Amino acid sequence: MVPLPLLFTVALAAPVPASTAALPADTLVDVAGYRLHVEVIRGERPVAFVLEEGGGTMLENWMAVPELIAARTGATVVTYDRAGFGDSGLGPADLTPDAQVEDLREALAALDVPERRILVGHSYGGLMALLHAARHPDEVVGVVLVDGMNPRFVAAVGDWIYSTVPSIEDPADDRERALKRLVDTFGNLAAEVGPLEPMLEQPIAVITAGVPWWDDAAARDEWRASHEAIAAVEGRWLVVAEGSRHQVAREAPDVIVDATERVLAETER
Repeated sequence: MVPLPLLFTVALAAPVPASTAALPADTLVDVAGYRLHVEVIRGERPVAFVLEEGGGTMLENWMAVPELIAARTGATVVTYDRAGFGDSGLGPADLTPDAQVEDLREALAALDVPERRILVGHSYGGLMALLHAARHPDEVVGVVLVDGMNPRFVAAVGDWIYSTVPSIEDPADDRERALKRLVDTFGNLAAEVGPLEPMLEQPIAVITAGVPWWDDAAARDEWRASHEAIAAVEGRWLVVAEGSRHQVAREAPDVIVDATERVLAETER
């Protein structure tokens, strides 16, 4: 069974070098009847990078990337646990991706995070970043997709995508409830983002794994093709994370940081 990026990206923590930016503030923010776990590294520039992790993971999956982005850009950097994962509350049973975008915005406002934002989405988080960028183009000035799940790939492989994840019929805990909710809303999310993604006008860096990692050969080809197609739109570009599989934050963190710097520069032209 293939470890599908929309669900089972393994969270791997790494020590933060002492020379990087100050350790982030760690807090819980009340939103819509539950609490989101958010970490913030405060910067001096009036812009924030907001990192969307892969499905089913915790913010630690970004490894040292948040600290590196903060040190290289001087911007505020935000990571958080999506509802039901890590230290965040589960939230309502019928919580939708759109509602999660609004809950995140509520948390960012409560923490006085700059409203000029660049979203960085890994795997399933790429879908969430695209949705957020489409819903609030007045706030989201750029996007970085890190080996991102996307509607073009979903359309190409069809129902095969669901064969790669286990079915959770009777969730045993909040994490499994959140996973089930994620899977149940995945199809609608991909369908919703599909027509929105080509219309986005923000600069977008599309990072794709340099080392194929899907077990299915056709899926490997479609994965790269989908990223190339997203990047083919004017104002976007493809970045190949040479030597890296899906876990780019662990295997090629500088590729992510370089992409964030370029997107930031493009927004300041």
